[in-house]
Amino acid sequence: MIEVNNLSFARGNTLIYKGINFQISPGELLLIKGANGVGKTTLLSNIVNFTDPLEGSITYNGSEIDNHVASQFFLYIGETNFAYESLSLNQNIEYWLSIHNVKFDDLIKNKTVNFFFNELNLYKKFYQLSFGQKKKLQLILLMLINKPVWVLDDPFNGLDSKSIRKVNDLLKKKLENKGIIILTSHQNISLNKYKTLELL
Repeated sequence: MIEVNNLSFARGNTLIYKGINFQISPGELLLIKGANGVGKTTLLSNIVNFTDPLEGSITYNGSEIDNHVASQFFLYIGETNFAYESLSLNQNIEYWLSIHNVKFDDLIKNKTVNFFFNELNLYKKFYQLSFGQKKKLQLILLMLINKPVWVLDDPFNGLDSKSIRKVNDLLKKKLENKGIIILTSHQNISLNKYKTLELL
């Protein structure tokens, strides 16, 4: 379970949000909504311990979320591509897997890539991809890295309708396996039941 109690965050002298409270248990998804600039991405960065809140607490199964807890239990996928533009797609995937201490043979990796791409040359350079292709390549990590908590910043941005359906399928399967998902999106989620937090 993730518990957020009385969370506030300020940037300089500007208060971004205050008094944020929620609980989310295994098998639940929390959709964080709000206009641009209200602090959705900042809240995610607080949750995964990238930034420190002004006040309040964030715990995972009763433990304060520090770098160790975040790296062991959380998979964060942000709007910025954490990739090396000059490396091939295959080299970037290998890099992402290595920092999470995961290893797959090429057959499994290629099948995973083909889930989002009908055919993709893994020896292309990352900079040669479109924005949507870069996003899909990033989302492949959802299938390759097994962490109990997914924290996703606008995962549908730049995706075509077919890919959005595939991401929704992954979200549904994660919840069926009692994972926890926290995400931001301007879209509604194609799930029967989920929690919503609106930032104003």
